[in-house]
Amino acid sequence: MMCIQKNNMLLQINRILFTVLECLIFLSFANKQNILKAEVIYPKHDTTKITESKRRIGYRDVVLFKDYYVAVGTNGRIDRYSKSGEKVPIDSTSKADLNCAFSNSEIMIAAGDHGTLLYTSDGKNFYRAESPTQENINGITSRDGLILACADNGTILISNDGKAWSLIQTNAKGNIMSLSASKYLFMGVTNVGEILKSTDGTNWEIKDYNKEYAGYNEPARFKKIIATPNTIVIIGTHDDGSPSILFSTLGNVWAERIPLYHDEQGTINYLTKKPNGITYNPVTDEFILACDNGELFSLSSCSKCNKYLKISDGNLQAVLYNDDCLVIAGD
Repeated sequence: MMCIQKNNMLLQINRILFTVLECLIFLSFANKQNILKAEVIYPKHDTTKITESKRRIGYRDVVLFKDYYVAVGTNGRIDRYSKSGEKVPIDSTSKADLNCAFSNSEIMIAAGDHGTLLYTSDGKNFYRAESPTQENINGITSRDGLILACADNGTILISNDGKAWSLIQTNAKGNIMSLSASKYLFMGVTNVGEILKSTDGTNWEIKDYNKEYAGYNEPARFKKIIATPNTIVIIGTHDDGSPSILFSTLGNVWAERIPLYHDEQGTINYLTKKPNGITYNPVTDEFILACDNGELFSLSSCSKCNKYLKISDGNLQAVLYNDDCLVIAGD
């Protein structure tokens, strides 16, 4: 157990949990003393740091399923964590990289490269679903009982139960990297700056953001989209690698947010690392970004209230907020 003084907290929550660099770390804030306490639990396997020249391995997504946090990642890796930090590796029956996960009260789905689709109803035994594609699957979302998965080359998969899937080929030019659902819409983004919108999950309207906003905003490649009741946010990178963060109310008009923050000395700084994951904290009305180089960044409705925190040297790939708990998974 170690205590670290933090005068400028990232989030006003009592407990933060995150997994990164092959270890599990618990953070809790003592409100009165403003002290950050961390307990690190290392699993019994090789944690040698990976060089930039090698393919990065680790977690790519994390979900809450049946009171457990389940992280999925490279080489078919699935690990289940209790809220007290106990880890149980699960045999995924697959060696393909798992890029995304989804869960509701009845089923959890993990999906990834080469059209891999796995599902479980108990969080212990995963079964392979017959996939209608060999494309890499990058994201999953759901609305009104309809489950959608997005994949490379404009591919979308549709299922009612997570076990049987059908395929839709959209006119998107790029790889669909992420999907999200609001009360009325499904929305998606591609790695070449396209924004997809659908009311039924079958018929898709596709707009080229870079073409529509040419001369106004810098071209961008999108990574994730998240839809909340009042706001839709897209994260990605510009051509120079700097973060691209777009806000919209209905998904028709987009405004770019500059990721600035004030450090403890009051100096204005800017987030420079690539954002990979995003979640929403409805209690504080903040969007929280997981970025390269172990950086966390929170976007508030007030730009002066944005917060920055570096928690490791590894790249953070996914972030989940649930019940005053923040879970971050990474390389």
